[in-house]
Formats: sequence, structure tokens, C-alpha cells
Amino acid sequence: MALAFRTCVAVYWLALVIWVSVLISAGVAAMSAFTVLPEDSLGLTLDQFSAYDLDHGRIAAGKVLEPIFTFVDVVQVAAGSIALITLILMFTLFGRAYGQEWKRPANLVRVLALLLAAGLFLVRAITVTPEMNRDLQAYWQAAEAGEVERAAALRESFDALHRRARPLFDGSLLALLVAVGASGVATLPRRFGDRAPTSELDAPALLNKPRP
Repeated sequence: MALAFRTCVAVYWLALVIWVSVLISAGVAAMSAFTVLPEDSLGLTLDQFSAYDLDHGRIAAGKVLEPIFTFVDVVQVAAGSIALITLILMFTLFGRAYGQEWKRPANLVRVLALLLAAGLFLVRAITVTPEMNRDLQAYWQAAEAGEVERAAALRESFDALHRRARPLFDGSLLALLVAVGASGVATLPRRFGDRAPTSELDAPALLNKPRP
């Protein structure tokens, strides 16, 4: 049972760390790409968009980041599912014996934080991301065809959706950071003085005999 508990905790932490890491990595990548590539001093031009003489750096940044963010969303689904499943297993299989009662404050906090992170992701993935991807693809098509006015309108629509998506993305990351802290409190203290679960085996009979 102890090995099963340690395995469950290890898988939970791995999923949680991966979930946090992909969000941080995506944010850093976006800041880097959209800070460096759109600079006029780079003189970046894309032959595919030669009919559209604007925003080549921005288009290049979008082309680089679009598959990255798709990958990040897929990883979030996998890591989030594993984290929530292993958390449920901790409560149902191990419970009081390993200090994993769901009513403990630290466990309540991490449950709420994980549900909030997952909920914000689902809201973004269902209500905002599909429209953003549609506008982005249409923007690239209009830019490639040299349709300046249509491209400008699609870019404005995409930017508006991005402003809606940003708080949801940042909120998920913030909730996950709270979950990391609460998980540390919930899963580590028994290594620092809490008594481990006692064995159900009886003590050897020889130890119970009075000394002559």
C-alpha cells in the first residue's frame, strides 16, 4: 500500500509540474517571439506574403507559435486529467491512513485550485480558442492574397479575442501555482515528523512476556 501511495503521489506531482511548465513555457515563448520578430530593424520579409507589405514579423511569430499553443492545449488536457484522477485516488484509496482526507484545508485548497484551473482552460478552449484559430487562419489567407482591408479587420477581431483569452490563460497558471503550494503542504508533512501509519500486525509475543 505504501508503494502504491508513493507512486500515486509521484504521478500526481509529475502531471502537475508538466501542466505548470507548459503554461510558463508558452508564455515565455510568446513574449520572446512577439517582442523580437515584429521589430522593423530585423528587416524580415516573407515571400509567401509578398502581396501584403505589413506585419511580416507578426505573421512569422504567429506561424511559429500556433502549433506550440496547440500542443500546449493538448498537454493541458492530458496533464490535467491525470492530476485530477490521481488526486481522487489519493482521497478514495489512501484517505486517513496517509493524511489525505479531502476535508483537510490544504486538500480543499488544491482541489478548488485544480478545478478552477481546469474550468478556466475549458472556458477558453470552448468559447474563445476556436474563434481565435478561425480568425488567425483567415487573416493569414487574406494577407497572402493581398487583401489589406480584410486582413486588417481579421487582425482586429483576433486581437479582441486574444484580450479575452489572456486573463483565462493567466488565471489558469495562477490557480496552478496555488495548487502547487497547497499540494506541498498536503503531501510532504509526514516526512517531517508526522507518525506513519501503524502496522496492523500484532507485536511478537516474546516482547510481551514479563522479565523474570
